[in-house]
Amino acid sequence: MSGGYLVRMANGGNSDDFGFWGPPSGKPHGSVAQVVVPVTGISGCTEGVVATYVVLYCYDRWQTRCPRDRSRSGEGREQTLLNTSRILRSAGLVVILATAGYWLFADTVRRHVGAAPSNDLIRFCYWGGFDDHGMWGEVVAAFESRHPGARVKREWLPLSGYSTKMDQQFVAETAPDVIMFQDEPFPRYADEQFMDLTPLLAEAPATRARLDDCWPSAVSSFQHEGSLRGLPIMGGNVLIYCNLDAFERAGRFHDEPIEPPRDGWTLDEFVALCRRLTFDDNGDGRTDQFGLLQPHWVYYLPFIWSQGAALLNEQRTRWTLRGPEAVASFEMYANLRHRWGVTPMPIEYAGQNSDTAFLSGRVAMCVNGPWFQAFLRETRLRDRYCVVDIPRGPGGSQTRVTWDALCIYAKAPAARRTGAWRFARFVLTTEAQSIFAAHQRAIPARRACADVYIRESGGVDSAASAFVTAMREARRQPITSDWHVMSRAMRRHLTSVILDGDGRCTPTDAIDALASDRGIKATFGGR
Repeated sequence: MSGGYLVRMANGGNSDDFGFWGPPSGKPHGSVAQVVVPVTGISGCTEGVVATYVVLYCYDRWQTRCPRDRSRSGEGREQTLLNTSRILRSAGLVVILATAGYWLFADTVRRHVGAAPSNDLIRFCYWGGFDDHGMWGEVVAAFESRHPGARVKREWLPLSGYSTKMDQQFVAETAPDVIMFQDEPFPRYADEQFMDLTPLLAEAPATRARLDDCWPSAVSSFQHEGSLRGLPIMGGNVLIYCNLDAFERAGRFHDEPIEPPRDGWTLDEFVALCRRLTFDDNGDGRTDQFGLLQPHWVYYLPFIWSQGAALLNEQRTRWTLRGPEAVASFEMYANLRHRWGVTPMPIEYAGQNSDTAFLSGRVAMCVNGPWFQAFLRETRLRDRYCVVDIPRGPGGSQTRVTWDALCIYAKAPAARRTGAWRFARFVLTTEAQSIFAAHQRAIPARRACADVYIRESGGVDSAASAFVTAMREARRQPITSDWHVMSRAMRRHLTSVILDGDGRCTPTDAIDALASDRGIKATFGGR
């Protein structure tokens, strides 16, 4: 029936009450009213959801009629309405809790009582925004066109809740057949949750050749105890973005041009430029433009390396962020805020996030990756920015690289693992990698597709070209199965040097506190 749902609803009352429940959208039928509720926009809902909507719809009609009822029924009708209101509020709370419970426990229920998915259907889970969803739609369509009969069910989640959902599905043993995964959490799950792809590669020479074409850091990021547990798909490094409009404003303030930096610049030159880009334009005592957005710790990691410090030893078993180099890296982070005043406090760019602070020119420079280009491409800054290398210090200049991969769920039925392997291999083909390149979401894992990525971004003088060039000097993050422990400790103790008031630590105290952190000592202090 178009225009609504037909709902059979028992009711009591006299003929006048039938007039309320029935016409014009229903008709009396014995002790049951057949009500046509004009529900729009919820096609395909469950009966429970429709029933909830009916309750609320009828309640709304009852409220509309209440003024007439009060004159007829007095306080009794008022009390009935009050009781009904309470019941409906409780029902609404039940619906909300039921929805939350479904999201949390549906995977567990499916594990024990649900029907098994068809073996010819490949479940594929990934995160991202709407543009990422469209990009993966193109990849899946290309795969299905090359493999008639193959079907891929896309399960799209936001990144903010992705790890939580994966944890739930791993516990319930209902995870998708193919899972997009980041390199940071990968070691925690590699052994138990992801298939060893090494034996499969022995019978897939074309895939082995494509892996040989990948950036070395991309492949090594998904090796676990000598076996490959994921096929890299795309990733990126970090460089310094420069807002050219902000550079011009600073030049007008100083009455002389301020040029963007060149590759090979030093940490001292970096600080001097940040100070020149920071100014109070109207003399009211408030900074109108800042030189740099304070990077969070993983984006600040290249500056720690530039100082000659490192978090872990080469075997990634012992904590090494100690000594004068480590203190110097924390001291620079603190000075950016409190000594030189070139980075804003959060309250000084209230209402903006890091992307919009750079876009508006509130900050002239920021540290970010190639994924930032997709955002800038849709703004007025699309031709008004450039990128430059991380400044050089005693430890040289290196950028931090991160990668994403497709992993195959080890507990998926064998029949579906075959299709999952076919899909994962397809994502390394030139066709799929070129789709990634065209969307500019990140750098394709295969070096042969770098030219496509650069061409789609504007050519050899583009920011994309700079990111590809910097990939040759990219350094992997010190990722271990205890990455989450290290990340929490680093964020907390590095932030402590830029706090206001009594909570602020000196760089020396922060380095000592970090080395003495309970999590750091337990995981990296005694090996």
